[in-house]
Amino acid sequence: MRTFIALEFPENVRAEIFHAFEGLKKSGSCYGSFVEKENLHMTLSFLGEISEEKSEAVKKILGEIDFQKFPIEIGKVGFFPNEHYIKVIWLEIVSSEIANLKKEIEIRLSKEGFSFTDAEFIPHLTVARIKGIKAKSKFFEEIEKIKVPKIFFISEDFAFMKSILKGKSPEYKVIEKYGMRIRG
Repeated sequence: MRTFIALEFPENVRAEIFHAFEGLKKSGSCYGSFVEKENLHMTLSFLGEISEEKSEAVKKILGEIDFQKFPIEIGKVGFFPNEHYIKVIWLEIVSSEIANLKKEIEIRLSKEGFSFTDAEFIPHLTVARIKGIKAKSKFFEEIEKIKVPKIFFISEDFAFMKSILKGKSPEYKVIEKYGMRIRG
């Protein structure tokens, strides 16, 4: 099964984000695939294809992680690789603790044989994968219109998830959730 570790977002947060990008989606200024509301999440660590046996080991390791709940704020719109060649539209995820949680997860899982890239970690939520832009000026006009309200919430858990590839968009299923403790 194809697996990853993620932070999920509350339903109201996913709805706000999804609706903020509807104008861009309807504008026809770009084409590609916009992430479905129920699939909006932030990947912390991608594990790839693993066996059922390996999955059990991952569940045990993740269950041993003791981490405090932390605040998250949704930030500005960004692009990968850059605004001159756009393949992904994303929203910045602002939190001083996300990198620490990711590091803790990857240190523990590396002992189980997983390897992770040393690429710069940019906490983000992917909103769309772009195949092309029809009219750049109209596209950027629509981007300017996107007003994601100040969204702030407390991240209370992280999830071990699997991705089921079917049709145009994947389906994500939670294998197991791991609650974080209250600061104190």
